Amino acid sequence: MPRRRKRYPDTKIKPLWVRKELPDYRDLLEAPARKSEEIMRALPFQDQLELVLQTPWELRERVIVLSPQAERLVQALPPQEFFWTLKAVSPEEAVTLLSMASPEQLQFLFDLDCWFKDRLVMERVLAWLTLMFEASEDVVARWLRHVDFDLLVCIMKRLAQVYKRPDDVDLTEARDWLPPYTLDDTYFVDFRLDRVEPMTRRMIEILFEIDPARYRDLMESIIWELPAEIEEMAYRWRRARLADWGVPDYFESLDVYAPVALDQVRRIEPSYLPPGTAEEVPPPAFLPAIHTEGVELLTEALSRITDYRQIDRLKRELAWITNKVLMVDVGNIDDVEEARQVLDKVAGYLNLGLEYLSGGRVDLAKEALENYFLEDIFRLAQKLITDLRRYAREIITQEGIDPRIFRHLDEPYASYLRGVMAKEANRIQLYIPEKAGTAEEFRPFRRLAEVERVKRVLSEIAYWAPLIQRAFGTPPLWLAEIALKKTNLIEPGDIKWSTLILTALANWLARKKFKFEALPQKYWAEVVEKLLHRPPDSRRSRIRDEVRQELRENFRRLALDTGELKEDHLDGFLNFVLSRAEDEFAFADAREALPDPRYVQSLLLELEGNDRSS
Repeated sequence: MPRRRKRYPDTKIKPLWVRKELPDYRDLLEAPARKSEEIMRALPFQDQLELVLQTPWELRERVIVLSPQAERLVQALPPQEFFWTLKAVSPEEAVTLLSMASPEQLQFLFDLDCWFKDRLVMERVLAWLTLMFEASEDVVARWLRHVDFDLLVCIMKRLAQVYKRPDDVDLTEARDWLPPYTLDDTYFVDFRLDRVEPMTRRMIEILFEIDPARYRDLMESIIWELPAEIEEMAYRWRRARLADWGVPDYFESLDVYAPVALDQVRRIEPSYLPPGTAEEVPPPAFLPAIHTEGVELLTEALSRITDYRQIDRLKRELAWITNKVLMVDVGNIDDVEEARQVLDKVAGYLNLGLEYLSGGRVDLAKEALENYFLEDIFRLAQKLITDLRRYAREIITQEGIDPRIFRHLDEPYASYLRGVMAKEANRIQLYIPEKAGTAEEFRPFRRLAEVERVKRVLSEIAYWAPLIQRAFGTPPLWLAEIALKKTNLIEPGDIKWSTLILTALANWLARKKFKFEALPQKYWAEVVEKLLHRPPDSRRSRIRDEVRQELRENFRRLALDTGELKEDHLDGFLNFVLSRAEDEFAFADAREALPDPRYVQSLLLELEGNDRSS
């Protein structure tokens, strides 16, 4: 149902396509009402419609009512755009829009929002009926006259039971055993749901007034149709109507996530495009105006396409794949926030696929849009993303490596790995370290550089896993240190790869043995002194250069013994580990401010005394 309005972020990002320069919806909404109405009145109708479609869903009603052709604008909205607009606006605004809706739009609302799989959901039906009555009885009459008859029968059988007076029974006698409610002394109605009885009564009365023949057919069908059969028939007609508007069912949608390789991307034959005639083609049910950051290549390439036949094709294909992704990712398409996330995801995948095809060149991206199907570009991006998951799984299952060691990865390595290890291919996501701990720490991929970044992180993990196991053994040996000793770290998850390295380094500095073993607290001051120094011109302590070099040489020798030496991977993770130590001990000084060993997090210490908190 419609939501309370949330203000759309004040962004200057343009929708995916803009045919011409139009007034900014923000300027319209901020200007005095009279001036805004004059601006809208001066625009041709088609420009008004494009402006409405460029406006975020939750603000559309406020733009529409500025036009003297508001009703025409509402009825010109593609049905699914009308649906999402109603979902995003407040209930009061939804009532205003419903009062101007076309019968086709009203039918679409029930088709899209009132079913769960192949079953009618009456709570949603009643919610929409209530809103239509709030709009006006004219809206209800419009719906009753044009709604799919099988759907109407299915709904009314849930709301009422109908009895027909036999022809050979006197009316006075029949009233003794028939329900009291009747409009024509022929059909007598017993209402099933007391809470909606007044609304059900009024629906029957309106239909009786506007279309007596349809009323009689409805009464007869309520009496004779079997509930399961009429619901099955209504569902079949519903599927057919949605398919006509480019809304596939779940099973048909699954192939949108089937990866395709570069050599499998299909070229568009010239005959695929419609001929250049004046014949009007119905718009797609959904014209996504996506406000997404990081998809500049896609938006710029689209802005350079001027052939109206290509623009029409792209709109229809985008609507088709967006609906597929909605059906797979969301299921019941009724949450506007989830829908926005899906729209952003589709734009991101298309941007990624275009970047791969074009090398980042806008002219080649434009050619790709004109010559390849959008779904294939989307699926090409899916191939790049699922390749990351395949690579991650190869790392986890590589021969000779205990997979438990990957449970002890440091952040952000662990989250990068977790983002691409999703069980379902449509749930693979990019980790955003800057958003850690928020609802936005994972999001879909949008750019080729993001894929390369994750690939680099995974490659570093793959390189270091054998080194970690060779140097420190397997996790049971590590966990024994905190199980059998009183240490500053308590939970198994507190031991990270960096903990292993820094603890071994501390043991080397104090006792000349490079081994992961809880460092006795008595060595703590000595380790701080040998590990850190504070440059004269700085307030922060730094890892000594000789310690840094000695650690690097130690692992360099280990890498040469284990296999191939990759200097960039070796230095990348070691620099990360030492940076973690420098961050924790930035203000440590053995002579002035020795860190309390009980609260040290980056290495394992064996505490003195009888209790960890002592």
